Amino acid sequence: MNKRSLYVFIVLSLISVSSFAAKERVVRFQNHVRLGYDDNIYGTEDKTGSGFITDIINLSGKVNFSSRTDALVYWQPEFNYRFDANPEMVVYQDLYGRLNHALSQRAFLTLSDRFRYQQREGQTGLANGGTDDFNQNYIENDLQGALDYTLNTVSYLKLGAGYDFRTWEDSDYGGGVRNNDFDRINLNGTYIRQLKPNRTQGTLGIQYTDLSYAGSRGGYESTSFIVGVDQNFNPDVTGFGRVGFSMNSIDGGAGGTSNDSSSPYLQTGLEVNPTSRTSFNGTLGYSMQRSDNSVYNAQEQFSFGLGARQDLTAKISLATALSFIHSNYDSKFSRTGLLPDATDDYFTLSLRCSYQINRNNFVEAGYLFANRVSDFTDWNRNRFDVAWRLRL
Repeated sequence: MNKRSLYVFIVLSLISVSSFAAKERVVRFQNHVRLGYDDNIYGTEDKTGSGFITDIINLSGKVNFSSRTDALVYWQPEFNYRFDANPEMVVYQDLYGRLNHALSQRAFLTLSDRFRYQQREGQTGLANGGTDDFNQNYIENDLQGALDYTLNTVSYLKLGAGYDFRTWEDSDYGGGVRNNDFDRINLNGTYIRQLKPNRTQGTLGIQYTDLSYAGSRGGYESTSFIVGVDQNFNPDVTGFGRVGFSMNSIDGGAGGTSNDSSSPYLQTGLEVNPTSRTSFNGTLGYSMQRSDNSVYNAQEQFSFGLGARQDLTAKISLATALSFIHSNYDSKFSRTGLLPDATDDYFTLSLRCSYQINRNNFVEAGYLFANRVSDFTDWNRNRFDVAWRLRL
């Protein structure tokens, strides 16, 4: 275990152990077992299909130490057995802890940490990279702190800072030629004012990011100025919007050249609940951010998502979601400085049906379709599963 992982373990352990001193505890447990088939388990042009069995355990607890202090702990191990994969068995982890404390009547402190051991996302990987470029797992940790300070009855100030890192299990993939390991520092400050009570809230903020990849790959710095609004249109419709611009300094040519650029920033979303059984949501975004592959240090990304849920009866529910991500890669942001401009489109569509047998037991059926069309590689993926879920 390296030093960074040890520090993460200590922070989460302190939150967990301190729960024994709590005055009140609420613990929830869920077990989710899925049996299915994935026709492209690595997400490559040369498809490799495999059946799988997945057991996802979810254990969460909330503890109240006093009227001023509470904590939340969340642990989700995921056991995956894939009949025709290498390795056949892999165990992923997702561990989260959050501590809330009221310093005074005006000041409120939040500390959180999230540790994950996960598989590479579907949009990463390069053409002709082989299985070694796709079958990759990483350790990631995200430590965040925030201080909310009430200025008056209608406005408050929010200050935040964070540090996160990603270390790939394969040292040749994380370091070596690719240098995919990274560290990132985030700083932010936001002024929030209630414009109309319980209806409209305005925000004005600044965000700073400094990311460094391993070795001589370089990284990027970005400062964003953002103005936004949160709106309750009526009890059934809520939305938010954030617009601004970012000033960026991005390394290219093996970190030897710093390229200054500016880019717009957009994040917006809407949620509609026309009935107690029906809900819809949508999001739209555009920003400069960390690259999703091994050869560019940054990307301009446009994202779009839609989701819907319908309770057909008191026992049967249906949920669907789709997302589309379009990424632009500028040649001057490539780590070697020799690659051309490139684009990458990634689309997913999911559908899931659930039937509640009784208070604690559910059976489900699900489908996921993913499609990637890019200058790097083209592929698609279909995954089917049936599942049993226990909730206590």
